[in-house]
Amino acid sequence: MISYLSMVSANFKMTVRNRQSLFWLFVFPILMMTLLGIVFGGISNQGASIAVVSKEKSQVADSIYKSFKEIDSFTVEKQSEGRALKELKNGDLDAVIVMKKGFASELEQNSREFNQGEISGSEPSPPKPAKIELFFDPSSTFTSQAVRGAVTNVIAEINKKMSNTPDLIAVESQSVRSADLRYIDFLVPGIIALTLMNSALFGLGGTVVNYRERGILRRLKVTPQPLSGFIAAQITNQLVFSILRAALLIIVAQALFGVAVLGDYISLIIVVIVGSLTFITIAFSIASFSRTRETNDTLSNIVSMPMMFLGGVFFPVDSAPAWIQPLIRIMPLKYLGDAMRDVMIKGEGLTNSNVMFDMYILLGVTLVFFLISIRLWKWE
Repeated sequence: MISYLSMVSANFKMTVRNRQSLFWLFVFPILMMTLLGIVFGGISNQGASIAVVSKEKSQVADSIYKSFKEIDSFTVEKQSEGRALKELKNGDLDAVIVMKKGFASELEQNSREFNQGEISGSEPSPPKPAKIELFFDPSSTFTSQAVRGAVTNVIAEINKKMSNTPDLIAVESQSVRSADLRYIDFLVPGIIALTLMNSALFGLGGTVVNYRERGILRRLKVTPQPLSGFIAAQITNQLVFSILRAALLIIVAQALFGVAVLGDYISLIIVVIVGSLTFITIAFSIASFSRTRETNDTLSNIVSMPMMFLGGVFFPVDSAPAWIQPLIRIMPLKYLGDAMRDVMIKGEGLTNSNVMFDMYILLGVTLVFFLISIRLWKWE
């Protein structure tokens, strides 16, 4: 009995003294619950940006526009069709509603024909609804679904207000992308970005600290091999495996789930390399002042956990509360994930303004942490 209690006590002390174990036991669940609650707890109350396009001036079109303006969660503005669709593709709008020329006259004619049938006593044939076109971007998986549902509900309310007849207005949804996208299409680029981050922080960073602990870096100083060559070899090895890892994940996703890469592979490889370099420099910065492997892993967890949930890996973070958006915008993982999705599921290239912006941010972060690494680096 005493021996058993001693073992229990010893195991308890070992667990308590292991900071990494305590992190996964207690801190990680709290972080996950808190961050998910912050990011997704208020999505239903978040608004949507919608452009209304009317090809002709009419009282009916103005009435529909005002109906959308009355919804507090919608930001609605009138625009031309060309400009609105361009902003939708760039992610500046969540939906575009288009009323074609002749929409008002078609609506009035259908309503008149139905009412005349009722007056004559004969059973009227159901009217052919006048169509409103709703354009959406399926690459914004969750936002587009929520907006489509909301727009459909608004049109249903307008139909009720107009008359008790069958629906006079129908919504015809159209994607601005060549193919409808699923959650797995959104998820795969985020998972690739996440693996690039974790392999650098916990793989390369931990290896460097381990070499320092074991005195390998100190012994390298007395060899003909320049230390810069050793570091360059580590970085090259990390980049090669990053490309291979991304390629493997894409192949598996294509084989199992039919995930397609719509952009060119050269742009995708460049995004992977730049993203890897970003997290390699972050890993070196952390390893610069980590005395032990345990300290390095703990600091890497502190850095990676917020990015895992606020970087848009598993879900879009555009609908997160406004007060946390500044924190989201300083997450390098968000820009890597956005660039990966722009190339993979939107078919964009490096010349696209959004992809270029993400690349500039990642290169800027890389430069900052490269300078930090040089300033703090210790060989022993």
